[in-house]
Amino acid sequence: MNLGYLLLSFVLGGAALYTVIPDLFLHRWGIGSWKRQFSPGVTLTFDDGPDPAVTPRILEVLEKYQVCATFFVVAEKAQKYPELIQQMKAKGHLIGVHSLSHRYAWFTSPWQTAREWTESVRVLEQLTDNKITWMRPPWGTFNLMTWWWFKRHKMRAVLWNAEGHDWDVRRSPAEITKRILKGINEGTIVVLHDGGGDFRARENSILALAQLCEQIVQKLKLPLVPLEFPDWKFGQRLTFLVWEKWEHYYARKHHVERIDATNIFRLEKSIYDGPNLYAEDGRLLAEKGDPVAELHLDNIRLQAKGRDIQKTALKVMHQIRASLPGLARYVAEDTTYDNIKVLVAETLLHRGVKGFGFNVQDLPNTRKGQGIAWLQKMIMRVYHPAGKNRKNERLGNKTMLVWISRDKLLQFDYGE
Repeated sequence: MNLGYLLLSFVLGGAALYTVIPDLFLHRWGIGSWKRQFSPGVTLTFDDGPDPAVTPRILEVLEKYQVCATFFVVAEKAQKYPELIQQMKAKGHLIGVHSLSHRYAWFTSPWQTAREWTESVRVLEQLTDNKITWMRPPWGTFNLMTWWWFKRHKMRAVLWNAEGHDWDVRRSPAEITKRILKGINEGTIVVLHDGGGDFRARENSILALAQLCEQIVQKLKLPLVPLEFPDWKFGQRLTFLVWEKWEHYYARKHHVERIDATNIFRLEKSIYDGPNLYAEDGRLLAEKGDPVAELHLDNIRLQAKGRDIQKTALKVMHQIRASLPGLARYVAEDTTYDNIKVLVAETLLHRGVKGFGFNVQDLPNTRKGQGIAWLQKMIMRVYHPAGKNRKNERLGNKTMLVWISRDKLLQFDYGE
């Protein structure tokens, strides 16, 4: 009896080690896999294709909205419909592998698992003439060999953090869209399907895709971006996630608004606490207690992917210039800003902004100013690849007051 119990425990423990444990870490917790991006936008991904009746229609919708998506394709289907793979490539979409024959990992032996993935990559690299570096297992489910295989072949396991269960024929396009939009924020990876299942479900996927392309950009004010990952270690990713939680909390608490899907500025309606601000003709524009619009930079949109710091600084200035016309339109069209005469910011990033019509002046050396300076230096450490070692002549060491009158913002020629 004891021997049988030990044998059963050994078998169950081995099965758990092979199936449940790797799936728990990689699929459920996202440890060792990528369940999100670290970008300012949302990326769309598709599984289970290609399908000759569905994939071309998906490609048409993506082309209409100028979206670059990622297709995780089943290699046997790709072999059967190579022209669809070429269409994906020709339209600028990215391709990852979704196994050879769509087997469930828990019921696949180690040698079958290794053979399936090795052969699927070989097939796709031959069809695309590109190296395949991203993989996504069917149903997002892993076994121990799946983990060993993608680590050995230096591939990234890409999962998702927003789904609409569009594989279920009972889900209407509106239900799919609502479920996905509920979980979307910066860095979200959305999973949809362009193959497999009931054809009526795929019809719903196509209709939901068009709704998502419109509402993510217009309603949530987030851009749709290609799939891309930084070369970050686990500690860097964790630091980013913790800081992002803080920024989301601050934005909700202070009602910091996005301007549009790509604008680098965000706005907060606030009460000014001094010093007095005067127009060029001597008119008092703002004093302590007046309503003002407080400018914030959307920090994740400042994120640098290269290590050339001067190029990064120039990129920020270009982003500011490109965003100012949108900011002006937003302030002009939103009637809640009609009684606001000044837009202000306390920032370290003040060099070069006079060319955009802003005024820059000293602030008293207060604890608040010191706190803002510390926060902005922390932001540079989180969003800039050089971290604390960065030396950027455009980033000052003292917090300054940067401001512009509403009238000047609306009248300034930004050279659109």
